[in-house]
Amino acid sequence: MRALYDRAHPHEHSRAATVEEDWRLFQDGTVGAFKLNRLGHDVREITTLGPLTYERGVVRGVHWEKNRNGIVFTYPGVHDARDQVSDRAFLDAGDDRDVRLLGDSLGTNSYVVEVNPPGGRRVWLYIDKRTGFLTRKEWIARRRRYTTSYDDYRLVEGVPEPSRVRTVDSLGNEREQILVTRMLDATPDPRDVEIPASRRVLEFPEKQTAVRLPVRMVNGLAIVRVIVGRGAYDFLLDSGAAGIVLDPAVLEQQGLERLGARIGSTLGSFPESTTIVPQMTIGGLRMRNVVSRVVTIPFRPDERTRVMGLLGFDFFADAVVHVNLDREIVEAIVPERFRAPADASTIPVALDDKTPAVRMRVGTGSGRVVIDTGANRSIFETAFAERADFAPDRSGAPTHLRGMGGYTSAEAARIPSFDLGGLVTRDAIADVANADLGTDDIDGIVGTDLLRGDELWFDYRTNLLHLRRTPPKRTSVR
Repeated sequence: MRALYDRAHPHEHSRAATVEEDWRLFQDGTVGAFKLNRLGHDVREITTLGPLTYERGVVRGVHWEKNRNGIVFTYPGVHDARDQVSDRAFLDAGDDRDVRLLGDSLGTNSYVVEVNPPGGRRVWLYIDKRTGFLTRKEWIARRRRYTTSYDDYRLVEGVPEPSRVRTVDSLGNEREQILVTRMLDATPDPRDVEIPASRRVLEFPEKQTAVRLPVRMVNGLAIVRVIVGRGAYDFLLDSGAAGIVLDPAVLEQQGLERLGARIGSTLGSFPESTTIVPQMTIGGLRMRNVVSRVVTIPFRPDERTRVMGLLGFDFFADAVVHVNLDREIVEAIVPERFRAPADASTIPVALDDKTPAVRMRVGTGSGRVVIDTGANRSIFETAFAERADFAPDRSGAPTHLRGMGGYTSAEAARIPSFDLGGLVTRDAIADVANADLGTDDIDGIVGTDLLRGDELWFDYRTNLLHLRRTPPKRTSVR
């Protein structure tokens, strides 16, 4: 079977040329365009859907993205690395342990191959018996099953490339690309795959380099007053949100238009769409023409607070955000003027999912967790808790946690210690659950219950998190 595939793919693109592709795109109920430039191992993709455009790519080994608000950021490519492990295993003719021939697919006249190497992603590949081309690929991510079909192969410099690609997930979301043109530019320009310039979304008052946000603490969460149009709303400061999120009620009250439609999922599935907010005001800060997700927000921290929006990635990415929960302080700092405190610890942040993932030691294990200011309870995956030797005793009644789309059950566990950037906390309590935490390759979410007493500076410009223990308040002596 692999010999058949190898014969159909005798070599990769070897010329010093840029492969330029233009595709027609159908996604989220919208017609758009997809452009791809490839130069060696460097790639730049541009997706346009209606008035929205976003880009992503890899240049000299650096993964980058320009999101729908024009903010450019880099990330390590954790998920792509898993895919590459699986790709290498399939192409390794000597790997019979991680690659298995499951049988035939009569409907597609294909061999069905399972690839499941350590550290990789489990995938199922359908190899056409006649041509040796990959016609279908299936995999599971975030507890959804994805299926991609590849059709209408054409040779480009002797390399077979599909001209129609369709992906659908188990929630019914669909993306289809149909090739319009494909050409090779024999005079390649490195600028075709370079990282583009970033747009500044957050506007500071003139001559101010730091702005304190109008915030109040409710049940351990920072609630920020935000003006959208002519209305003032309570937003949750949420580093665990992958963007700015609005409740549909805000759109109805402010007459904002919805764009596209898809089904999202975390603890359960939910409908979501997109809107463009002409202006948002947060204290002395302004954000103009802000592309935002539209999702029903189920959170009510107390009886008088209804959360109508989430201040997520796009807010954090365009400033250094300083959070001191004990002092009820949240401020935005102009990135170019920020200097980390000399006594602060510094740890790398990975923004693969537009949320701040860090490495930390919990119990006897080391895991990858998201620092989430939008959660007032920390939660760890059951499998990680067992590895790190702090599994719950299961003698008490489980609790129910609410998130986007539904609920999950969790059990409390006592953690002997956890170490975040050299700051050690002992004998803490956290929840343990077998739940979708919003992304793959994550062992837990560290919420405000474990961050009390710490002062944090989120600096996405440099992919760093600075933190220290909150200094004790000075008391005056009379």
